[in-house]
Amino acid sequence: MKTIHLRKLNAIMEVKSRTLFSKNLIIMPAFSLVFTWLLKMIYTNMYPDLDFGSYALSIGLLMNTSMTGIYCVAASLAEEKEKHTLRTLMTSSVNGLEFFIGSLLPALLLLMIVNVLCVFLAGVSFTPGGWIGFLFVTAVSSLISCITGMIFGIFAPNQMTAGTLTTPLLLVLMLIPMLSQMNDTLDTISGYLFTGVLYEALGNLNKGQPPITMKGTLVLILEALISALLFLILYRKNGFESN
Repeated sequence: MKTIHLRKLNAIMEVKSRTLFSKNLIIMPAFSLVFTWLLKMIYTNMYPDLDFGSYALSIGLLMNTSMTGIYCVAASLAEEKEKHTLRTLMTSSVNGLEFFIGSLLPALLLLMIVNVLCVFLAGVSFTPGGWIGFLFVTAVSSLISCITGMIFGIFAPNQMTAGTLTTPLLLVLMLIPMLSQMNDTLDTISGYLFTGVLYEALGNLNKGQPPITMKGTLVLILEALISALLFLILYRKNGFESN
């Protein structure tokens, strides 16, 4: 079991936080917030007798989970490789687990803050039990998206390439859940995607039902474990880990 040094962990988290809050990347979570609010306002003005808050929240969270969690995390890692910040960390004997946790926590915190803010911007209210379900599903989904972004960041030499590599996956993760109600095949596929589980959970909460089924829970846990293991393997295989 590798030892986690708090000094190194704090250094990684500081570097990651500065990168995520740079003007090039902070626009993505900000866009998710603005889009959620705009979608709510537009549909409310068009159909004042109907409540589109849950729909606005679903779309906003899909955008935040996909774009911030995957693209921003991948781009931040790619930027560090461009500026040779990553190599500096490697020469200080940072191990894979330290890098993994230090990179994950700032991104995960940012996603969760935006997720909660989207709830209020969409004008949606939850019961205490609903909040527990919401926080669980969004936290695990955000965790998976961040790890996925880190995996793509390993292969992206720069931010432009990170955008190119992640775009097809972002489209799949966003469009399949959004279109799942229109096609049985898409609905089946959506049930095996973490974004699909998230989208379904928000719909269930809106109906007053339990947010996630046993199948959905297993999908989230399995995808979280697989993505974490894959990142640690690729991190070491690509020569980042110090021996």
